[in-house]
Amino acid sequence: MKTRSSDVQVAANRGKRKAPEGDENGRGKRRSVKSDEPTSSPQIDRRLAPKRTILRGIHGCVSPRCSASTYRSSFSWYEQDAWTYVSRFLDGKSLVMLGATSKWFNKIVMEDAIWRFACLRDLRVPKPYLASSSWIKIYASAFGEYYYKITTTVSQNNGKLRNEMMDDADGRSHSYLFHQQENHIDWMRIGAFTLDSRVSLLTEKLSSPLRVPREGTIERMLESSGSCIVKDIKSGIWIADLQLVRCPVCDLSTCDGTMQTLDVRHIELFLNEGYKNGSWEYNLIASHKLQKDAVAACGAIFDLKHLKSSSSCILNLKSWTGAPDDSQPKAMIAPHAVAVHTRLQENEGIVVKYQTMKAGTDGDIVSIRISQQLL
Repeated sequence: MKTRSSDVQVAANRGKRKAPEGDENGRGKRRSVKSDEPTSSPQIDRRLAPKRTILRGIHGCVSPRCSASTYRSSFSWYEQDAWTYVSRFLDGKSLVMLGATSKWFNKIVMEDAIWRFACLRDLRVPKPYLASSSWIKIYASAFGEYYYKITTTVSQNNGKLRNEMMDDADGRSHSYLFHQQENHIDWMRIGAFTLDSRVSLLTEKLSSPLRVPREGTIERMLESSGSCIVKDIKSGIWIADLQLVRCPVCDLSTCDGTMQTLDVRHIELFLNEGYKNGSWEYNLIASHKLQKDAVAACGAIFDLKHLKSSSSCILNLKSWTGAPDDSQPKAMIAPHAVAVHTRLQENEGIVVKYQTMKAGTDGDIVSIRISQQLL
């Protein structure tokens, strides 16, 4: 096929823009160029093209929700409510270790409500009572083996809280570690109970039904029923321990005699200075002898106000005293009572002693002991 030179020239110039003509100063001069020729553009199949083309590019979002300052996790390790909740699952030793990590945790751990919860939880006492001492000290006196001393001052050397073992009397957990240590052999924690009223029934017999003695001297009550009524007892939470001590009659090192003691005390007893310095002493209020073979050594304390509800479970001896040939001491705790029971070998009798301790000369009774010893 032949082409003309004019057609070639037109094809070469097609789509080219004519340069502007210069003025007298040599500067370019723009002028509009009108052309009937179509401009070059991509060939788009109209059947496949969208109805509306996107004219803008991608831009950043300006919403406040996605700004750089807010696009991060809201979780914080230092949430007081969260750590207060976590502390409900820690024992005393773990609480102290947590408080010694930093001043912030020390402030959280030293909250009195945390130690009150821990104390009532570990003692299994459902009802709280007003206390004159801080609950961390009450916990310390009840659970000495888990107690550490938290100092609120910061050491100048490393800037950390000191975590030291408590060596003084506040860290003790039963009464014979304060006084008469030389006579003590062994002990076990029974538990805690509450005394709502100021009157209690002390008894050496666990037979149903319980006989509540009439008014009279304690000696007459014991002679008639094996029980006695004690008044002016400090209400609140009481802790019960079972103690095994040496024979108090003789001082011979070769004596194998022992005495079993039901030792109960008010929860704040060890925190009083009168008890620490020995000015508060136990007074013998009665002594009762049973001069015949005793099957078992028993002792119990009941809140007289709740005698009916407490005696039902304690007097069911088969449920907690063990087999007839089991001579190991057994104990039973109720919300408002405590009892011990130890089967004895053949013997010639038993002597039972009742002792109380008052908070000063005219104070309330803050500790009670019921002791049994073979004749």
